Amino acid sequence: MSLRNKLITSIVVTSSILSLLTVLVFAFLTYVHINRSVKDIYSMVSRTYAYILKTLSQDANEVSFRLKNCKHRRANAYIVLRNEGLFVGRVRDCVFYGTSFREVIEFTVNINRVDWMIIYDREVLERITESEPEFLDRFIEGRVVLNDHIIEGRYNPKLLSQVEGITGYKLTNRYSTLLMDFPILLENSVPIGRVIFIKDFSPILKTALLTPALFLGYTFILVVALSSTIFLLFNRIVKDVSMLREVAYKFKELDFSEIDRLSEALRKEKRRDELFYLKRAVLTMAQELEALISQLRNEKDKLEELAYTDPLTELSNRRFFLEEMKRVLETARRYKEPLSLMILDVDNFKRINDEYGHDVGDLVLKQLAQVIKKNTRSSDIAARWGGEEFVIALPKTDEKGALMVAERIRQEFKRSKVKVDGEEIGTTVSIGVAVFDEGYDLDRLIKEADEALYEAKRTGKDKVVIYKVEDREQG
Repeated sequence: MSLRNKLITSIVVTSSILSLLTVLVFAFLTYVHINRSVKDIYSMVSRTYAYILKTLSQDANEVSFRLKNCKHRRANAYIVLRNEGLFVGRVRDCVFYGTSFREVIEFTVNINRVDWMIIYDREVLERITESEPEFLDRFIEGRVVLNDHIIEGRYNPKLLSQVEGITGYKLTNRYSTLLMDFPILLENSVPIGRVIFIKDFSPILKTALLTPALFLGYTFILVVALSSTIFLLFNRIVKDVSMLREVAYKFKELDFSEIDRLSEALRKEKRRDELFYLKRAVLTMAQELEALISQLRNEKDKLEELAYTDPLTELSNRRFFLEEMKRVLETARRYKEPLSLMILDVDNFKRINDEYGHDVGDLVLKQLAQVIKKNTRSSDIAARWGGEEFVIALPKTDEKGALMVAERIRQEFKRSKVKVDGEEIGTTVSIGVAVFDEGYDLDRLIKEADEALYEAKRTGKDKVVIYKVEDREQG
């Protein structure tokens, strides 16, 4: 290792250690200060809340009423629910003496300078007031109803989403808000909801961060001053080499999305040094490689299309049909789905070629191909089988459906005409249909369709014949 590399390594290691120690000290001091402040605030609010709850329970006599279905003849710090809201007090011989629960809230808020909200559990409210159907309607007046909760006091959707899962207290909103949770037990046992006290923690947070931040900043200034000169010298080289490495990896995977990024970097480059010419060479190579690959892909697509398409009718050819039928047959066999196959042959095609020429014969074949395309689905496989013969595979199609498709093709082709020199030339088509049976292979299915086609030709042409089960049995 050269002296320069040793110097760079030493500076990087030293700077990293100093920076890490500084951050750890900063994080520790901040954590200690924030944690202590949070505990102090929570302790103060908790003591205030407990004190006023106990005091009002013992001394308040603003309201008094006899409890229905009294379960506690004598009880202290007793909270009850009435139409007017919550009341806190004590029970003596099933008579409640106390005051509004709002007194507890207001005293705690004034002493500790906090906001508040009460989150009632709607399900509990409905359960304990089911004997008074109108109670809940009166209770929610002036309060916010949200899903399974009823909110009283300061309603803030952002804070409400943070309340779930609080146990005691929680810092939220980027540590600028302190939430403190105190459960409300109705009649000493029923958890009707929670009081949430909300404290603006941002002034305390600023104080907690200020002193450690000054220490952190001073240390970082020293570290930066020590290492910045060396890093500035080598930053551009490291940056360019890293970029070229990333670009090269992507080019290796035939991903040329970084060409624009490399071009932009060259346009902004002011210095014409070795790195500049290296980047320009890489860019030129990538552009030429992308163009070559694009050309090869286009040629490959054209070759594949030619390999699987009949050039005259633009239907699939025999090779494509045979390859696709392997998949179609396997699917039908595995899922026990119906499958039909038909072979079509143009009637009197030799006569048309002899009388009108092969050009007219080609027009007739194209006309039949158009009729086939019009009457088949995208999931069907239609192909030119050879000469004037065509074949169509109909997945998920039983005997009845295949006959309907075949008849549509036969009738529409019979109605269609080819116009040549003002003369309309037409002919018919014979169709043989076979239905897939379990245990069949492709050769057997094609053979049955071909035999059905032969029967259609033998018995007068221009008809659809399906290979019957009894024919199979006789065969």
